[in-house]
Parts: sequence; structure tokens; C-alpha cells
Amino acid sequence: MTSNSIHSVIQVFSTNLLSLFVGLVNGFLIPRFLGIEEYAIYKTFGLYVGYVGVMHFGFIDGIYIKYGGMNRERVPKSQLKAELLFLLVFQSIMLMVGVGIGLASSNMIFVPVSLSILPVNMTMFFRFFYQATGSFGEYAKINSFAPVLNLTATLTIVFIVSVRSGGLFIISVVIINYLIFSLLLLWKGRSIFAEKSKRVISKSMFETMKVGIFIMIGNLSSMFFYSMDRWFVKILLRTEDFAFYSFATSMMGMVMILVSSVAMTFYPMLVRRQEEEGLLRSLKSYLMILGAFAGAAYFGFDLIVNWILRDYLSSLEVISILFAGFPAIAVINAIYVNMYKAQKIEKKYFFTVFGMVSVSFGLNALAVVINRSNWTIAAATTIAFYFWFFFSSKDFKGAKTNPREIAYLSVFLIVFFSTTRLLPWWLGLPLYLAGIFGITLLFYKKEFFELIGKVSGALVKRKSSSEGAQNE
Repeated sequence: MTSNSIHSVIQVFSTNLLSLFVGLVNGFLIPRFLGIEEYAIYKTFGLYVGYVGVMHFGFIDGIYIKYGGMNRERVPKSQLKAELLFLLVFQSIMLMVGVGIGLASSNMIFVPVSLSILPVNMTMFFRFFYQATGSFGEYAKINSFAPVLNLTATLTIVFIVSVRSGGLFIISVVIINYLIFSLLLLWKGRSIFAEKSKRVISKSMFETMKVGIFIMIGNLSSMFFYSMDRWFVKILLRTEDFAFYSFATSMMGMVMILVSSVAMTFYPMLVRRQEEEGLLRSLKSYLMILGAFAGAAYFGFDLIVNWILRDYLSSLEVISILFAGFPAIAVINAIYVNMYKAQKIEKKYFFTVFGMVSVSFGLNALAVVINRSNWTIAAATTIAFYFWFFFSSKDFKGAKTNPREIAYLSVFLIVFFSTTRLLPWWLGLPLYLAGIFGITLLFYKKEFFELIGKVSGALVKRKSSSEGAQNE
């Protein structure tokens, strides 16, 4: 893992800090303002809109594979313009079909979900393109739009409009998606559209879709895997339970910003260096260490919920279980998923994720049979994370499971559950950090100090670059 890779991670994470700040504000302010019933409506929309990516039928994933590891300057703008126009027309048609179905079925929440198809997928096109070509500065700029607009909308609704309606927040999300899409077309699309386009409807477009379809289906299965628990809660438990569980997963999403920053920057590097076993072995160790330390975030949420969101105390039980999966989730997202794509083994990725969805479904069903509650579903989901962690380790040289990993994760889980479930935050936090630091030095001392050195070096490099730019 080079200093450039660490620099890319820091570059993306620096922008994501803004998303993290806004996520914290929205994550606590919106549920407190809306109340449990309206918050459940708002989170239902969020659950549904997460699946609009299916509507491009793998085209954007095909673009991701096509340009993965390529220098952005080498991509012909005439071809990129044709691909952008193809997707624009395609998604406009999907939007109209979706809105028509929503109006015909009188399912009002389906209308804003359908309206989100065009802006969400067009924005995704730009994000995937810059991600695939390693243009993380451009990616970071795009990523900075949403949090600023979301925070503005939230503060406006809460402090000026003051209407406690989940529908208002849903409308604001749809409007923000269109604003971001419009800004991207004016900012990034202008240079692309200035070029003469290749044929918009051509064989290459459908070949791109064909390449991406298995990745898209795999990604869809992956979304089902990560949202399976919420579907079980939504369908089988009370509205209040869904609100509590959704709040817990929102808190989890905030911590996952770090993991996402790492995962997206790894793909171009893994395309170029996928055969290096030592690289994979080191990356896996680093991610497990980061995941273990990320579990400390539980104690911050414990303090805040007890302080200002006491109506959501029940969500702490879910958080204290789900956060135990961070080491496994970090490795799955940053290494396994990226490696399936980097090696272009789309069908294997699809069948693996489909198998994991089946495992997750079975575990969640068993959890409901044993005890129909949030905590048993959360436990089933965490077990499913570790099942995938161990299952896919056999698919890549350098990522294979070994006794040291098993020992580290086993002790981590003991430390995590004993401090989060049995102790108050003010005592649990220092004991947790001391325990994780101790077991990391015991099992991964070399990797830990390597990681500290690489991060420190990248921060110094970033500071020097910033100072040099200012002097110029």
C-alpha cells in the first residue's frame, strides 16, 4: 500500500468528514424533530430509494469495469458523451414508467422514489467514472454537494417551516438530487458535451450493459444482504421497531464513511496490482485493525442517545450488536467486492453475493423464529457478515484466513461485547480502547506501526502539497 494510496484515502475521507458532520446533525436532529411514526415513513423512503440503481440494468457498472485503472485523460470524450446521452435517455424512460406505475397504483411513496431514478443514476455515472479512473479529487468535489444541501434543507424544515412531516424531508431529498445532477451537468458535463458524440444507440452500449449486468445483479444482491435485516423488521415487527432499527443502521452508516473512503480508493490500485499476495495480506490486516478501532464509536452514540434522544434508547441494543461486524464489513467492502470486479469475475461475484443473501435470509428467519425482536435480527446480521468474511477469503491469494486472524477477531468480539453490553460508556470506552490496543500489539504489532507510519507520511505529504500550492 503506497503513500499515494493513503493520500487518496485521506483526500476522499477529508471530504467525507463533511458528510459525517451532516450525518451526525441529521441523524440526531431529524428523528428528534419528526417523532417515531413520521421518522419511520422517512426511513421507508430511504430503504426503497436505495434500489433505484437497478434501473440502469448494469450500464454504470459496465462503465466502472470498462474504465477501471485507466487514466482519465486517455478516455475519449466523444465516447463518454455518447454513453452519457444513452444513460440520460434510458433513465428518463425508466422515470416515466416508474411514476406512471406509482400513480396507477396510488402508492404515493413510489412516486418520489421513481422521480429519484434519473438524478441518482446520472450522478452515480459521474461518481463511478471518476472512481474507476482514480480521479479522487474530482470524486471528492462531487461528494461535497450533497451534505451541504442536505444540512440546509434540514435546518430550513426544522427551524423555519417547523412542520413535522416525513413527506417534507422526502421532497427535499428529491429536489436535492436534481440540484446535484444539474450542477454536475453544468460543471462537468459542459466539456464532455462540447465534443462531437459517437453513435448513442450502438452495439458497444449494449456490450457495456452486458459486462455490467452481473455486477449490477451482484450489487443488488449485496444491497439485499445489507438491508435484509431492515426488511425483516419492516415486514414482521412494529413501526416503532423499524424506526429504532433504522436509527441504528443510520448510526452505523456514519461510521462506515471511513470504510467507504478506503474501499472506493482501492479499486484502481487492485486492478493494477491484483496478483500481489503481500499487498492483499497487508490490506486485510490494516482493515481489520481499523474496523476494530471503529467499534469505539458505539460509546459516543451511547452518550448522545442517553443525553438527547431518550425515545430511541431501544436502538442502543441494536447498535451494540451491529458494530461488532465492522472488521468483517471493512474487509468485504474494500477487498472482496473490489477484487471480484478487478479480476472481472462477474459471475463468481454474483453467485457469491446471491449465496450470502440466502445465508442472511436463513439466519434472519431463524432469528425471528427464536425471538421476534430487533436484537435477534441484529445478531443474525452480524453473524452473516462474518460468514461472508470467512467464505470469500478462499477466493483470493493473500486474503486467506489464518489462525492469527481468527484469534484476533475472537478476542475483539469478547472485548467489544463485554465493554458495550456490561459497562457504562465512561468506563467501557477507556477499557475498550485499551483492550483493542493491547490485542492489536499482540497480534498485529508490525502491521499497526506500518499503518501509523503510512498515514503519518501521507498527512505530511498532503500538508507539504497544500503549503506549496499556497506559496505559488
